[in-house]
Amino acid sequence: MIKSTTDTSGKLSAPLSAPTYQSMSITTKTPTMSRCLLSVAVASALLLSGCGDDDDDNDTASVIFPTSVETISAFSTAQIDGIPGLENAGTPDAKCDIKVEKVTYQTVGSAGEVTNATAALMLPSGEGADCSGDRPVLLYAHGTTTDKSYDFSQVGNPQNSGSGEATLIAANFAAQGYIVVAPNYAGYDDSELDYHPYLVAEQQSADMIDALNSSRIVIDAQKRDKNTNYANIDDSGELYISGYSQGGHVAMATARALEAQNKPVTAIAPLSGPYALAAFGDAIFTGNVNLGATRFAPLLTTGLQKKYPSIYDNVNEIFTDQYANTILPSDSSFEQLVEDNKLPGFALFQSKSTGNAVLDQLPFSTLPFAFLGFSPDNYLIKTDFRAAYVTDVLANPDGLTATTPAGIPAASPQNELRKALKDNDLRGYVPKMPTLLCGGHRDPTVYYDLNTGAMTAQLQQANLNVTVLDVDNENEAGRGIPTLLPLGQSALANPWLMTNTIDNIQSRFNNNVDAAGAGLLSSYHGGLVASACTDATREFFNQDFSASASASASANRT
Repeated sequence: MIKSTTDTSGKLSAPLSAPTYQSMSITTKTPTMSRCLLSVAVASALLLSGCGDDDDDNDTASVIFPTSVETISAFSTAQIDGIPGLENAGTPDAKCDIKVEKVTYQTVGSAGEVTNATAALMLPSGEGADCSGDRPVLLYAHGTTTDKSYDFSQVGNPQNSGSGEATLIAANFAAQGYIVVAPNYAGYDDSELDYHPYLVAEQQSADMIDALNSSRIVIDAQKRDKNTNYANIDDSGELYISGYSQGGHVAMATARALEAQNKPVTAIAPLSGPYALAAFGDAIFTGNVNLGATRFAPLLTTGLQKKYPSIYDNVNEIFTDQYANTILPSDSSFEQLVEDNKLPGFALFQSKSTGNAVLDQLPFSTLPFAFLGFSPDNYLIKTDFRAAYVTDVLANPDGLTATTPAGIPAASPQNELRKALKDNDLRGYVPKMPTLLCGGHRDPTVYYDLNTGAMTAQLQQANLNVTVLDVDNENEAGRGIPTLLPLGQSALANPWLMTNTIDNIQSRFNNNVDAAGAGLLSSYHGGLVASACTDATREFFNQDFSASASASASANRT
C-alpha cells in the first residue's frame, strides 16, 4: 500500500517578496535516516514533526530526500497583469504581489519506492486586505505533459512548458490572495524517479499530500527563522483543491484520500478529468480515439505497470517495435519526439482491415476526429494487445452506457490493463464537501459526457452540494442537457448561482471559440475550457464557505 511520506497534520502559515528569477537555495544537509514520520530538514530548522517509536506500526519511509526551498521569482501586481496570454481568460486584476518558491520534498512512486519531487509554492503579499493575515490554501494539480522539465514554478517564463498553466493559476489565485501549492509530480523537473505514476490515484494523492504538508513545514520554518518574506500571512484553515484534465482526476482522488483520513477540505473543483477511467479506456480501445492518445498511452501503461506488474512482461507486448523504447516523460518535447519518429503524432491503432475478426467487426466511431487515431502501418499499440483488451470488453462490459450513465465498472474484467483502470476509476466516490465539476461538452481529449456525465449521474443526492457546469452552451437545447446543473443543496447554498457570473463565463467562452476558428479542435481542451473552468473555479471558491471553513480551521489547529 502506498503511503504518503509526510504526516497530514502539518499546519501552514505564509507571505512573500523577492527579485525576479533570483535563485536562492535554503536547505540543510540530509538528516540521519530514521523511522520518523516527516523527519525532514527545512532551512535552518527544527520541525521534526510526527516522530514515532521504532515499531512495525509506524509504516513510514526513512527520509532520504530532505525538504528544501529555493526562491524562484517575484511579481508586482502590474507585472502579473502584464503577462501575455491572460487577456481573454476572465482573470481579474491582480490584488496582490506574489512570490514564487520551489519546494523539494520526499514522496513515493507507484510501487511505493521513495523518491523526490518538486512543487511551486506561490505566496501573496502586499498592502491589500486580501494579501495578508489569514489566507486560504489552494492545492492545485496540473494537466498532462510529456515534458520532463515541466515546472510549475516558472510563472511568466515562456521557455518552460509549465509556464502557461502556472501563470493562469498564479493570476487567478495567488494574485487574489491564495497561498498556492502546485506539485510538479514525481517524475518531473528535478525528481529522480525515471517514470511518472500517471493517473495512479493512490500515488498521485499521496504525492499531492506530501507537497502540501512539506510546503506548510517550509512556511512554518521560515516564520520561525524570522524571514520577513513570510511574516505577514497565516493559514486560515481553509483548504481548496482543484486541478485540470489529469489534474481533475488527481484533485478528486486527493479529496477522497483526505476525506478518508478525516482531514477537512473546504471545497473542491475537479475540472475536465477522466474520472470514469475504466469506461474511458474501453471507449478508446473500441475505436473512439481521443486527441492526445499517443501522449497518454505510454505515460499510463508505464505508471500502472509499476503498481500492477502483470499488465505486461515486456513493453514490446504493448507497443510496436518502432516506439517500444520511447520513455516518457522526456527531455524532448512531444513535437520533437514525433519529428524524430519516436512517437506517432495521432495514430494509436492499426486501421482496418487488421486481419483480426474481433477488431474488424467493430463499428467506425462517429466522432469526427477519431479517424486520426488510426494508421495502416505507423501506429503505437500492437493489434494483438488491442484485440485482447477488446475481447474482454465484449465479454465483461462496463456498466456505463448512454442509457445507464450512472453505470459502474465491469464486475470482473479479466484483462490486466482493464483491472488496473478499474482500480483507478473514481466512480463511487461521493464528495462530502462543496464541489464544482466543470468542463466543455465538445472536448475531444477528455470526453465530457462520459466522465463528468458519469459523476453527475451518480451524485443525484439531496444531501450533497455539487454544481456541474458545462462552459460550452452551444446547442444546449438540441442536446437536452442543461449546461448548469445544481445538485442536492447547491442551488440554495451557493449564492454565485444567483448572479450573472456563469452567463459571463459562457459568453466569454463562446467569443473565444469563435476567435479560435480552424484552431478550435487543438485549443478546445488545453486552452479554452481550461481558462473558462479556472475562471469558474475562482468564483466558486470565493463564496463564503463559513461553516466548512470554521470546521476546517478548528480541525487543522487541533
